[in-house]
Amino acid sequence: MSTPAVNAVVAAAALSDAGPIPIWVLGLAAGCVALCAVLIPRLLRSVFAAYRARFSDSVGRQLARSHLFIDPERLLVANLGLCLVVTALTWLLSASFTFALLAALIVGAIPKVSLAIMRYRRKQQFRLQLSDLLMLSAGGLRAGLSLSQSLAQTAAEIDVPARQEVELMLREQRLGASFDQALTGLERRMPLEETALLCAALRISRETGGNLAETLEALGDAIRRKVAIEEKIRALTAQGRLQGWAMGLLPVLCAGLLFLVEPIAMTALFTTWYGISTCVAVLLMQLLGLYFMRRVMRIDV
Repeated sequence: MSTPAVNAVVAAAALSDAGPIPIWVLGLAAGCVALCAVLIPRLLRSVFAAYRARFSDSVGRQLARSHLFIDPERLLVANLGLCLVVTALTWLLSASFTFALLAALIVGAIPKVSLAIMRYRRKQQFRLQLSDLLMLSAGGLRAGLSLSQSLAQTAAEIDVPARQEVELMLREQRLGASFDQALTGLERRMPLEETALLCAALRISRETGGNLAETLEALGDAIRRKVAIEEKIRALTAQGRLQGWAMGLLPVLCAGLLFLVEPIAMTALFTTWYGISTCVAVLLMQLLGLYFMRRVMRIDV
């Protein structure tokens, strides 16, 4: 007889020799099961409610700042449904809890990552439009318009996202907000160095006076030169950044090819504790290398 069968027989004999299980033990076990059946659903509901509130708050702010009029609740439901489907498919195809958990984490992070990317692109587009915005506003001031009229005329001529931000700033003033509060809102929505310089110039000119048209023209010219230098640096460092991404993706591609050639040998890399530890160590070193390469390539102007 095999060893597991012998162990099972010995355990059954021990239980039969020990006699029947006391009633209080059965009652305690039943009470624990009932308590878990009551507390676990409540705990899950409270965790889901906290996650829902946090998701709606953070994602709702990101959507509002990006001028995307999407209901956060619908986005949450769609994200959870997609997460369940992808996790179930990953579990059925790979039969691995690690892969299923990784798929759930990746799909769950899609909304915030996508909004962060869109937010970054919006800020960069606004940054590129800022010099034109300043030049158009300075031209309106030289034509005899007030600052509000000049900004309104500029908003009608410039493209999004600068048009949306200027129109929102003017709308806040019409609804009763002060000029300083409207500038603070613009700085909060577009946390850029150039936006801070623009708001500081407008505040100083409003308090002390002076030729605001010349100030805006000088600031717009400085921003245009700064953006041109940064784009030139980005073009010169493109090869280094591409090499960094190539070196970062090389281990992943090699692991994929080895998995196709020797799937049995590579399975231990994802199913054993030492294999998972190796993957985590390699991932951390890769991220650390990419971080230092980006620091070397980043040149502040």
